[in-house]
Amino acid sequence: MMNMNSRRLDRLHKGGGGICAYVRKDLKSSILKELSSISDRNFHQLWINVQCKKLKSIIICVTYRPDDSPLSSFEEVLKPSYIQALLLDKPITILGDLNGDGLKKTGTEFKALEKFYTDMNLKQLITKPTRITATTQSLLDVILVSSNNPVCDSDVIHRPISDHSIVFVKVMAKKPKTTPQYTPQYITTRSYKKYNADLFVTDLAKEADSLLSIFDQTDVDSKLNILNDTLQSVLSLHAPVKQIKLRNRPCPFFNQEIKDLMRSRDLLLKQYIQSHHDTEWINFKHSRDLVKKTLQEAKRDYTFEEVTANKNNSGSLWKIINRAIPSKDKQRPAFTKDLTVLANKFYQFLAKVGLNAADAVQRLREEHDITVRDSSSETDTDTSSMESFNLRTVSLKEVRQIVTSLPMNKSPGPDKIIARVLKDSLPVILGPFTDIINCSILTSTFPFNWKEAEVIAILKDGDHEKAANNRPISMLAVVSKVLERIVLNQFSAYLTKNNRLTTHQSGNKNVHSTETLDILLTDNIPEAMDKKLITALVLLDLSKAFDSIDHARLLHKLFTIGASHSTVKWFKSYLTGRRQYVRIGSAYSDTLPITHGVPQGAILSPLLFCI
Repeated sequence: MMNMNSRRLDRLHKGGGGICAYVRKDLKSSILKELSSISDRNFHQLWINVQCKKLKSIIICVTYRPDDSPLSSFEEVLKPSYIQALLLDKPITILGDLNGDGLKKTGTEFKALEKFYTDMNLKQLITKPTRITATTQSLLDVILVSSNNPVCDSDVIHRPISDHSIVFVKVMAKKPKTTPQYTPQYITTRSYKKYNADLFVTDLAKEADSLLSIFDQTDVDSKLNILNDTLQSVLSLHAPVKQIKLRNRPCPFFNQEIKDLMRSRDLLLKQYIQSHHDTEWINFKHSRDLVKKTLQEAKRDYTFEEVTANKNNSGSLWKIINRAIPSKDKQRPAFTKDLTVLANKFYQFLAKVGLNAADAVQRLREEHDITVRDSSSETDTDTSSMESFNLRTVSLKEVRQIVTSLPMNKSPGPDKIIARVLKDSLPVILGPFTDIINCSILTSTFPFNWKEAEVIAILKDGDHEKAANNRPISMLAVVSKVLERIVLNQFSAYLTKNNRLTTHQSGNKNVHSTETLDILLTDNIPEAMDKKLITALVLLDLSKAFDSIDHARLLHKLFTIGASHSTVKWFKSYLTGRRQYVRIGSAYSDTLPITHGVPQGAILSPLLFCI
């Protein structure tokens, strides 16, 4: 749902089900996990704390009691949770389907429900039927409010989306006039709406004199500055930089036919509520079922077409599957704080995370007197006669192959140049671009402009406004990844050929994965059992793994496993002098230097971590 965050409690060990609440994105909300549960006897309760800016927060409980859940659940499950919630001293609203018909005052179910809310000094607001069929009317959906809850309105809204009507309550909470209901998010990016590759290449070719002057420069940074300035100036004519509002994508299979069917369905429901004629109820049910069937068929046909079009692309197929069967909430989070202030808070956290992680590792070594063994010495290869590794220059053909193999769906870095533009411009810039790469290799210098990263935060879990709960992803210039790929290909081939990587590492290695590690364990453990040996398995989660890499130690290990002095110098240039800034929406933090670790999102980072 647009501009909404979902808070859900899924029913486990059964085929679906559970309860969920949608909370407006400008309202800060969190699940009270100590109160929320689905009991052994199937009583559902989802407790949520909701806050609007500086106003006092409120507590909302979404509940559901299925028919098979005993009436004692009110006393044994819901009552203890409500008493615990009272200790928070906040207005409380409990709403949901509790299957106690409020129109049958003498019914056993209603009496049990009435006893609960009377004993707890709660007020039941709903008095009209909430479930209407051709033969029955019942009040199953209730809203219970605590005595300190300032209610100003409540009612029932009849809609055909379910056989249960919508119940609502309005509470008085004066909102500051300066606070908008929803703050839209913007990003600064290039607009390729009117981009034409042929026209772009034609205009770029007119800058041949500027591009040829790259060959006259002696240092790699001067060469790259000319290439960047030329590309940026021409690209700005065809794909200008704009500030774009982030919007939720419309449902791709929702068409005008479905809209018309929904309008007809809604009209038939209104007519039945006014007249209560059996004929109009039958017409409404037929229309409602037709809408459901049409929606299901439209979604199925769209998904089938997408799968057929991408049957040879496993990456796209997984995206289609995840869209059709979402495994978790993937909604874009909304922020309640000023974005610039928040970006700088993230910036301050990232400025310390690498150093703090490295210091923690050092303290652990000293506290427990740990000696770190050099894993490069664990190979069986005799290194005395082995040639050292030197980066070699590359041909136009090699550069062309790497550029054409770049994935098109990767986000650009600070320069906002996407892979598509680099591929389109290749006929014009291939020579100068190759010269820049070879100059970097020959001078052991990684270009300064390619060391800047735009960091975006990907939520792992918890409050998305806390920096520690997010995974930083470095958005690097696409053109820099070509040079990284060249170095990776050459160095990986050397390490594999000379057996310079430990055999105990399965991650980030060619033809290795969790499967190879699984095979190793399932072979070694039974073998040890046959030999009457005891197997101890230690499972560790390395926190801030990429951020805690010590540059000096890494450079020493590179030299130890065979990298030449010039190659180590290139890697030193690659690692040092890096800087990054944080972007949240359209807000940017200050730029900070990176003293530890390797950037997450860089092509070389997994190999360097493995080493």
